Parts: sequence; structure tokens; C-alpha cells
Amino acid sequence: MGGSGARSHRGRRVGARLGALTLALLVGGCGVLGTGGDRRHAAELADRRYPGVLDVVAVRTLFPQAAGSEVSFAVADDPDAVVRLRIDAHAGSCEGKDCAGALDRAVEEGRAQAVALRRITSSFAACGYPALAVDPGLGRVWVAASPTGSTVTRVLAEAGACVRAWAPGRDENGGATAVTSVSVHLVSPAVAARLPAGHPSWPTMMRLTDGKLLTALSKRPYYTVTYPVRDGEVDPDSGTAVITRPYAYEKAFGDTVQREVGDRLRRTYPRAEVSTYLGIWQLEPGTVDRLRGYVLFCDGPRADGRLCMGDHAVAVTADPEGHPVGGFRVIRDIESGPLRLPPL
Repeated sequence: MGGSGARSHRGRRVGARLGALTLALLVGGCGVLGTGGDRRHAAELADRRYPGVLDVVAVRTLFPQAAGSEVSFAVADDPDAVVRLRIDAHAGSCEGKDCAGALDRAVEEGRAQAVALRRITSSFAACGYPALAVDPGLGRVWVAASPTGSTVTRVLAEAGACVRAWAPGRDENGGATAVTSVSVHLVSPAVAARLPAGHPSWPTMMRLTDGKLLTALSKRPYYTVTYPVRDGEVDPDSGTAVITRPYAYEKAFGDTVQREVGDRLRRTYPRAEVSTYLGIWQLEPGTVDRLRGYVLFCDGPRADGRLCMGDHAVAVTADPEGHPVGGFRVIRDIESGPLRLPPL
């Protein structure tokens, strides 16, 4: 027994050492997952090609790729711009191409994106809703706003004016673009106050598109307001809002509305069984605190033991927590389920 335990202990120690050695080789010595060589080669290339202009501010491994890194540079004469170069020093290339040309293209793209970003930040700041974040493609903007039932029309119109000032509705020749709508995300000021700020040395583009920032924004419910583009111009007074909620919030809403609707249904249908299907719930037009949707139900448990998918439906208006407000409208015999339901 003692010998067996000792051998087992020694085996675990050897295994641990081998594991540590393997990790060290992967991360450092072999350069498979390391970024040091990529950073050095990228910095040397930048110094030769753009002396005094580019400064490395971040490096990340291109996981799950087997090799290579994305090196981000700040630009000396443009604090908004970030230049991103994907380089594999071991292979001596940048995504299979010559690194000098790749860096030139990255600098051109970084400067162009900075111009587009300044259009966003200046447009939204000028109308009172400074941009908190933008998606990497610069197609969506996040701002802090807290519309209520009494202010929703005004807030959506104000945000729409920002969108109209920013969004290019016409091409270079003055003709209408192919874009038919533009959206903006509204998050509560309380959420905005707790967002990660990013490193002070990062360019504006890097801070406003940071993954940690975008993740933090998506952890709480927010509104997405979409504005139609008509005759090449955003219509700020025709925005429609939808609410987006993380899974935990959506589940809590669904559990509440299904439980409370089931309780009320059973006053008329004592054996009613509510389906677990939640479906899509939409904000009632002109509100941010009323959602419309359907709760599906069956008259009772099925004789064959199958789950209730929904023979009938109840049209419901509920508050954001899932508590029904107002009356119910029962729609019987929906046949093939939610696809056959009438519009809300």
C-alpha cells in the first residue's frame, strides 16, 4: 500500500512538471502561442516604415489560430486612430502576405476609421447624447438614455436627431444610399456609470470598441431604436424600439408571465396547462414599459402524456417584469401554433 501510494505521488509530480514544461514551451520557447516575437517584429517594421508615427499599445494572440498575433498601434498624429496588424513572425508574413504592404493597408484603414469615428462622436456629443461605445464595424452606437412612459416620444426623437446628423443617407454623388434603416442602442445612465473605461493610452477607436466594454453593455437590458431612412435622410420621428435582455432577465420575465397568466386562466379553465414556449414579445407602440405577446395553453394535460405545445393562446400585455396589466384576449384553436397567430 505504502509503495503504491508513493509511486502514485511521484507520478503526479512528474505529470505536473511535464504539464508545466509543455505550457512553457507553448507560451514562450516555441513561439506557438507567445506574442513577444510578433510584437518585436511588428515594432521594428513600424519604426522602419513609419518612424516616430506608430507606437505599440496592445498585443493579443490570434487564438484559436496556431500562431500569430494582432498588434495594435497608436498613431502619433491622430489620437482617435488604431492600426491593427496581424503578424506571424515565425512565418515571416502577415496573414500570408508581405508585412510591409499589410502595414500600409492597416494604416490607411485605421486613419479612415478614425475619420468615420469622429463623425459619430461629434454628431452624438453635439446633440447631447455622447457615444459610450460603437461596434467594431461602426454601424451601431451606444448612448445613455432612460426613456419613460411619459418621455419616450421625446427621447426617441432626440436620439433620432443624433442618428440623422451622423448616418450618411446619401452617397458621394448625392443619391440615396442602399441603407433603409439605422439603429442606436440606449442603455440606462446607471449602467453607463459603471462601464469599464479602457486604458488611458488606448486610442479612442480602441476604447470605444473594446470587447470588455461591449460585453458589459450586453449584460443588462437595453433598447434598440431603429429609424427608417426615407429619400436619403433618417426620419428621427419614426423610431421604433425593441428591448433586448440577457437570458436571466428573459427567463425571469417568462416565468412570471406564464405563472400569472396560468393562475388567471384556471379561474375559467380549471385544468388549463400553460406551454413553456415564450415567443417574441414586442414593446407596445409609444411605450417602454408595456410588452405585448402570447402565452400558449391547453385545456388540460394531454391523454397521451405529450407536453402541451399550445392549442390555444392568450394575448397579453405585461410590464417589464412579466406581470400582466389589463385584460386577456383568448384565441382558441390556433391549429399549428404560434405561426398561425394573428398580429398583436
